[in-house]
Amino acid sequence: MVEPVKREPVPPVLHSDFDDMRRRGRVLIVLYVIATLVALATGVIGHVSTGLLLWGATSTVLLGLCALMWRDLLHEDERKAKRIRDRDFRYRQTLALMPQGVTILREDWSIEWVNEAAGRHLGIMPEDIGKLLFDVVRDERMRRWLFSREFEKPLVMTPEGSPFILEFTAVAPDLRHTMIVSHDVTERRRLDDMRRDFVANVSHELRTPLTVIGGFLDMECEKGSVPEEMIEYHRSLMREQTRRMKSILDDLLTLSKLENKDEGAAPEEPEVVAMPKLVEDVVREGRALSMGRHEITCEVEDVSVIGYADELRSAVMNLVSNAVRYTPEGGTVAVTWKRVGTGAVLAVKDTGIGIDPKHIPRLTERFYRVDKGRSRSVGGTGLGLAIVKHTVRRNGATLEIESAPGKGSTFSMRFPEGRTFQPLY
Repeated sequence: MVEPVKREPVPPVLHSDFDDMRRRGRVLIVLYVIATLVALATGVIGHVSTGLLLWGATSTVLLGLCALMWRDLLHEDERKAKRIRDRDFRYRQTLALMPQGVTILREDWSIEWVNEAAGRHLGIMPEDIGKLLFDVVRDERMRRWLFSREFEKPLVMTPEGSPFILEFTAVAPDLRHTMIVSHDVTERRRLDDMRRDFVANVSHELRTPLTVIGGFLDMECEKGSVPEEMIEYHRSLMREQTRRMKSILDDLLTLSKLENKDEGAAPEEPEVVAMPKLVEDVVREGRALSMGRHEITCEVEDVSVIGYADELRSAVMNLVSNAVRYTPEGGTVAVTWKRVGTGAVLAVKDTGIGIDPKHIPRLTERFYRVDKGRSRSVGGTGLGLAIVKHTVRRNGATLEIESAPGKGSTFSMRFPEGRTFQPLY
């Protein structure tokens, strides 16, 4: 929360200048009174013309001194005004560079000044300066919060028509102004939601196999004589659930390592990766996984990349295995690696069930599933595409997804020119 802005004390130099002017004024008054008394005394003793001359000369000198003092006073006022203008300019220049939005309102709630961030947050345009805030930001929550002047608790809201989740704090630096500071907390809220979802999903994913294993063990412990064939069946299911937990934990460890590498922990030297051989090896594994249920084709060009071989192999295997799992028997999976433009693209295209476009932006989130029941039935952990996303980013490429329900999907890893080359023989 923004601390209340304390009113700045008047610089000591202004006090000393003011006191000096006052002292000089008192001296001039005393001199004028003395000169008048001397002139009167001179006139009383019979020298009227001399008294008048003395009084006139003294008055002229004193008027000149008054004019000089007035000039100094005007100059001091100008200097003070310039200091205030310069301070205000520096103050607003600093506020203009802040990443937070800053809106300064007058006492009648009209807009006096906004920085660029506040303009984005609240939709305030340059022509709105001088208008009432409530004519520009039509939100009753904002009006109630400002009128209550209970600024200890920030206001969190999404203004109408805005893509941002904003947190507002306010201070009143003086009796005539209110300053509103807006913070964009959209990303923070998104990360908080992802963190909560991640914990809930991990708990759920591990609870299911543990429940199965625990139930079977309890059954065997409680019943003294369980048929041998049932024991074998239970044990096979427990082995399956154990493998599932191990797959989840392995994927979590892989994802954690990739995220740590993304953050710059102990960077490794990239190497030349022979993509044609890597892709052909992965396609062979994909055919073994399919067991003849799909037609899997492979088309490669002799283009290599600079990257990390193990990570790229894992990412390509994830895409191919997903295509096999989600393509009905008799469907096709086409894997291509070729130069496109100045770069190269690895594409895995299938004739599977497809994905509704509304799910595509979230596909690479951890544990995100379009159809949770189907994902578990085909053996997915929900972490494969999250691993692919981090691998692609770490190897300088981008991930593109095209899909439509019933029409299959295409997952493409696009490598830029700086990461690809054709070997010279």
